[in-house]
Amino acid sequence: MQRLLRNAKAGRLPACSQCPSSPRWLANPAFGESCRCHGLDWSSSASAVSMMVVRDPAGTTPSTNGRLCFVCNSESPTDRTAKHAFALWRAAVACADERPASLHYLDRHYWTNAAMHGSDKSRLERARRCCTAVLRDQVAVLSPTVIVASGVEAVTSLQEIGLLKKQWSDLRGHLVAGAYSEAVTLPSGARGAVFCTYHTAATAVNCVVSKLYSDSTERLLTQRRDELSEAGAFNSFLDQYRADSAEGRGMRVLLLHWFDIGEAIRGANHQAA
Repeated sequence: MQRLLRNAKAGRLPACSQCPSSPRWLANPAFGESCRCHGLDWSSSASAVSMMVVRDPAGTTPSTNGRLCFVCNSESPTDRTAKHAFALWRAAVACADERPASLHYLDRHYWTNAAMHGSDKSRLERARRCCTAVLRDQVAVLSPTVIVASGVEAVTSLQEIGLLKKQWSDLRGHLVAGAYSEAVTLPSGARGAVFCTYHTAATAVNCVVSKLYSDSTERLLTQRRDELSEAGAFNSFLDQYRADSAEGRGMRVLLLHWFDIGEAIRGANHQAA
């Protein structure tokens, strides 16, 4: 994995030859590597239990610190994407709202992007297509049991490399009450699952996901809370993201998605233990 990421960063892979965001053509484009402090130590031979695929590292904290990590990047006062993602992890995966308990299950988690280098809107789709081979190779090396596709670019790339049957336009209608998922066979031959959800950027949460909110959202959240043996992190999340704002409504919908994802990640970690 070290060699793969080093070559991707330098633009030395075959897939980089046509990429408009490659350092072959641009001076020092943004590039982010999965955090080894809070996530999987990918310099070792360990496999991943979970992998999160987002869009690209442009315009947010990874463009300056080179690190893909919603724990580290949530410390930035402006990185709403990371803050939202970490809040969802705390409430629905780790089921804890205080560190270090909220970091549970991250030690075999890996972050990556559909487009490896930062891309403006005009280059993003071309860059993403070039990077599908790099994403395929990361999945092959790490063999994650659970893959989280966050947003249309991640879903499209996973569909193009054969890890999803449905395209974004076909599956997003399933995202009202929870994440969309498919069982998959990984390149290693192992079985896994891909979960599709929305990107946690402020624009997506406030302007797109919030429109999915309804009275049914609250009923489903109540049902989920009743299933929990300990609801402290759940209640803290709902106190933070109230239904009287667009952000709060969007995050409440995403919490339903992440409950599905959290159950899968916890189960996969317990099986790997």
